[in-house]
Amino acid sequence: MNNKENFFDSFFSSYSYELKSQMKRLDTLIGRDHWLSVGNYKESILRKLIRNTIPKKFEVSTGFILASDEQGNPIKSKQIDIIIWDSHEFSPVFQDEEFVIVPPEACRAVVEVKSTFNRKSMLKALSSLDTILEFVRTPLLQNCQIKKYAFFFDKKSDCFPDDIFDCLIEFYSDISDFPLQVRVDCTKSRWPQDRSWQLFSIDGIFVLGEGMVLRRVRGFNQRDVKFMFEAYKTAGKNLDLDHTYSVFEHEIQRSINNNYSPGLYYTKQPGLQSIINNISIAKLLRDAVMIFPAISEKDLYNDIPKESVYKLK
Repeated sequence: MNNKENFFDSFFSSYSYELKSQMKRLDTLIGRDHWLSVGNYKESILRKLIRNTIPKKFEVSTGFILASDEQGNPIKSKQIDIIIWDSHEFSPVFQDEEFVIVPPEACRAVVEVKSTFNRKSMLKALSSLDTILEFVRTPLLQNCQIKKYAFFFDKKSDCFPDDIFDCLIEFYSDISDFPLQVRVDCTKSRWPQDRSWQLFSIDGIFVLGEGMVLRRVRGFNQRDVKFMFEAYKTAGKNLDLDHTYSVFEHEIQRSINNNYSPGLYYTKQPGLQSIINNISIAKLLRDAVMIFPAISEKDLYNDIPKESVYKLK
């Protein structure tokens, strides 16, 4: 490995190592008797790390998103671990230090933070984030775009990304109160011209020491819209390299700092982008893409290798 690779690998990995070392010290001292306090602390250190690296016009808080429908009934999210909102352009409904209640138009991204990835924690994160889609009912609110992420400090399973894909299938097919076909139809009716299509599914899932899964939407036969969840490795097998947090931070920066056009991020900050280009991201060769709802092999486009598609169980 040359000096350039050593330099950037060490730099990008240092953030993930910092998070892990703080958690290891806390877990050693506190143990498993006070997981609620430990969980709150993990949210706090992640908020602090994000706050130190995004533009100052954005605040990083915890709390709720609030609006009302046409009949005056409240539309309220569940309590969200991390809310990234624009305090330069918008006022909060309520604020007391880190705790806020903000309207949906002020919010740019939300993050659910969990200590360990497992089926229970993943489904809980998806349930909390799914309440965001209700804000499409806000009168006069157009092109509402709130990025939704889940961040896990650790994992119990070695079945990446299968375990994530299986949880996504289970939640969107069987658990969510919002029927899958209605979710797909709402996405299809808004995609791509109305940015609110993104509210109907999670944008990204990040697991320290492992990798990430990002969502995009693609049209197939006769504009048959499908969710495409794509898995990437962001950490080495022996964990001497772990760029997971750096990729997570970059995804947030790209999403919130570009007037809703991710491509503008690269022209707006070319110097920063030249550094980001050194982040290590590896796309898996097999079972790396989950197309959901399922699609037959004959309908796949040529740029999607059949062996890369995850077979829905």
